[in-house]
Formats: sequence, C-alpha cells, structure tokens
Amino acid sequence: MRATDAEKALAADIWDHFLGERFDKARTLLDQALRDSEHLRFRRIQARFQLFEGQEQAAAETLKPIIEKAWAPGSWELAITGNGLSRARVLPAEKILFFPIPKCGSTSVMNVLKVVLGEESRGEGIHDEDAKKRPVKLSDVPSKYADYFSAALVRAPMDRIWSFYHGNIAARDQLAKHHDGAAHFYGMPTKPDWETFIGELPRYRQVFITARNHTEPVTSFLGTDPSLFRWLGGLADLPKLVAQLSDHTGQALPLLEEMKSPKKNRSGAPALPNELAPLYQADFAAFGRYF
Repeated sequence: MRATDAEKALAADIWDHFLGERFDKARTLLDQALRDSEHLRFRRIQARFQLFEGQEQAAAETLKPIIEKAWAPGSWELAITGNGLSRARVLPAEKILFFPIPKCGSTSVMNVLKVVLGEESRGEGIHDEDAKKRPVKLSDVPSKYADYFSAALVRAPMDRIWSFYHGNIAARDQLAKHHDGAAHFYGMPTKPDWETFIGELPRYRQVFITARNHTEPVTSFLGTDPSLFRWLGGLADLPKLVAQLSDHTGQALPLLEEMKSPKKNRSGAPALPNELAPLYQADFAAFGRYF
C-alpha cells in the first residue's frame, strides 16, 4: 500500500520533531496518525518510539505482524522481532550469499563483492548501497540457497563494541554527524568518553540506531545454528574468506581491509562487563569457537 502525499508529509513532520528533540510533539502527532491511517510507516515509527522509550518488548510486538511487509526493513527491526529474518547481499548469478555483520569485516567483504561483479570498490562509501541487502529467511538458507556459497564473519562482542567506539565515535564522530554536529541528543553525549559509552550502552542502543545496529548480538543476524552456512569464520579469517570467494568465482580477488580503527586504538578490548553478559550469552554459545 503506497502512502498518500498527506501521509508522507505527516511522517516527515513527525521525524522532524523527533530529530529536533521535541519528542512530546512527535508522539502526539504519531498517536493522531495511528488513529487516522493504517499505513505501515506509522507502525514502524511507533516501534522506533517504543524503543526510544525503553519499551523494547512492545517495539518487538509492534513490528512482528508487519515486518515481512515492510519496505527495506532495517537490521534493528529484523533483530528485535526475532522471527528468523536477516539481511544478506545476494549475488544470484555468482551463487553467493553473504551476511554482513557490523564490525565484523563487512565493509571489506562488501567491497570484495563489488570486485566480483566487475565494479570498482567504494571503501566506506559501500554503506551507501545498504538498500542492496535483501531480507533472507535463515530457515531458507539450506534449501532455497543450497547451491550458494553462504558465508559470514563473526567477532567477539566486546571486540565489536570497542571497535565501534574507537572507529565510529571517537575517530569519525559518527553520532554527532548523524545529528547535525550536536554535542548531545536527548541528553546523551554524541562524543562520550569510553567509560560513559560502555556504562550507558543500553541507553545508547535505544537512542541511537547506529549504536544499536553496530552492537546487536551476532545471533540477531545469523540465528543460533552455525551449520546453516557453507562457511563461517572469525574476523582474523578474512583472508581465508577472500581465498574461498576467489576459488568459488575463479577470480583473483584482492584482500581489502576497510574501516580499520586508528592504529593507536587496536589494542585488545577490555573484558565484557557483567551487566552486558546476558545480551551476548547466545553469541558465545553459538559462535564462541570462532572468536
């Protein structure tokens, strides 16, 4: 169902108020839209606002009935519903199915896949092609994609969080840039020190979607059954994955290493705080052998 011009304008107005830190006004307009319209975009905004309000289970319940009908669902939306949908780069002619996970070498592999297609690699600009990722049911991988080279790279939770903080926040000022350079967004510093960020990670995951996407458990992207995939490895196995892709395609593919954190911050990450352990418990159970 296509949105009317009025629905599009109202949705844009709601987002403008939210991004302008006028949440009460945005919520009032959304409540009106939910009464007057059945368009899915308002239900998706509702889920986003519920997440912001800390009502994560309510957000999941809002999205579950509509997620498979939604246009270009985001990683956080698929993850929070927990219904076995993921996003993958699908190359039908080459029979390649790659599941990109943020902070797990996905920028590098996505650029390698550009080379597979005979196109120029784009470095960090590859993220402008996010819409090329397609929703894939994990349960379909062994059947619908049985003859594909299905692959993913995984990484320990704290290594990913540490990399996101140093590479995306400290080095690239990503949170501030997403909010017109503001020093704070709804009271949260956009360039926090490490202690603030890790101590407030649950709230950062609710306020900033980029923080949520980059720190989602691996199991949110891949489920809990490693046997679904033809190839899995840890981040250190990136050269092996490129070699496998070279064998699969018959092309001599380059080893590209994009989005590296600054050298001074590549030291080992600290231990995962106890309070975050439940969030990543399934990651260690399913994929710990690769970390």
